[in-house]
Amino acid sequence: MTLTKEFFDFIIERQRIWYKRFVLKEKSPWTSDKILQNYKIINVYRELDRCTLYILKKMGEVKDRKKLLLNIIFYRFFNQDNFYETLEIEPFGNLPREDIIRSIEKIRESGGRIFNNAYLISSGTKGQKKYLSVLDSIWSIDLDKLTLDLDNAKTPRESLEILQEIPMVGPFLACEIWTDLTYFNFFKQGWADNDFVNIGPGAAWGLDIVFGEKLSKKEMEEKLRELYDLQKEFLDNDEWKKIAYKDAFSNYPFLSITNIEGSLCEFRKYWRLRKGYGKKRYFNPTISQLFCLDF
Repeated sequence: MTLTKEFFDFIIERQRIWYKRFVLKEKSPWTSDKILQNYKIINVYRELDRCTLYILKKMGEVKDRKKLLLNIIFYRFFNQDNFYETLEIEPFGNLPREDIIRSIEKIRESGGRIFNNAYLISSGTKGQKKYLSVLDSIWSIDLDKLTLDLDNAKTPRESLEILQEIPMVGPFLACEIWTDLTYFNFFKQGWADNDFVNIGPGAAWGLDIVFGEKLSKKEMEEKLRELYDLQKEFLDNDEWKKIAYKDAFSNYPFLSITNIEGSLCEFRKYWRLRKGYGKKRYFNPTISQLFCLDF
């Protein structure tokens, strides 16, 4: 027995919350589901994540592809809302390394956070402060070569692997950067967030839960595609078309493959909370606004 219906019921209820809160401007509670009322479960659309909305707005007018690429890599290492304003800098072409270091040290001295705790990245060079390792990584990038390599990539996965050649960039961070680039139509190959997604450990766990068995890597890819195809059975109705995010970057009114993958990760959290397992992270609107922990 699979939990396919439960998975899509979860998606629909989570999107109802967003619609009631941000479109209808209703006051909470936006759902009778106690888990969704009280715990942090992020949106089913990645495009609605607070930090994604921020970088889309911040870099929306940038036409220089290399400048765009550099800033998205820089931003996703830290993944903080209003990050450029906090650092008191503007998006850059030539990296103002010393200005950034001074700003970061000022924030640290005042007790502020630099990295989003919800984001896991490499700790960097042993004995060196992580933010300095990050800046070393960014400083080491040959933008001309990186842009050319991405332009010459034959497949989305090949382009993801190219991004992983950047020091301290692993599969998760590379996929975040890759997906952001699709939103800005960066890829000359025309790739969108509906063309590819790297299945992360949270989504892999979600697939195991939905299908009731431990899946191989090949089976995970097949089952993810199966859910992607099945969504029309559950979401092809007037209510979903009303509550769906109309500014989604691809596959409207249905979810992109990227958003199906992200929803699996959140469904895993939801299912474990319902079963009484795992770490509980309560929803706090103030914290969510500060650190991109969107509800």
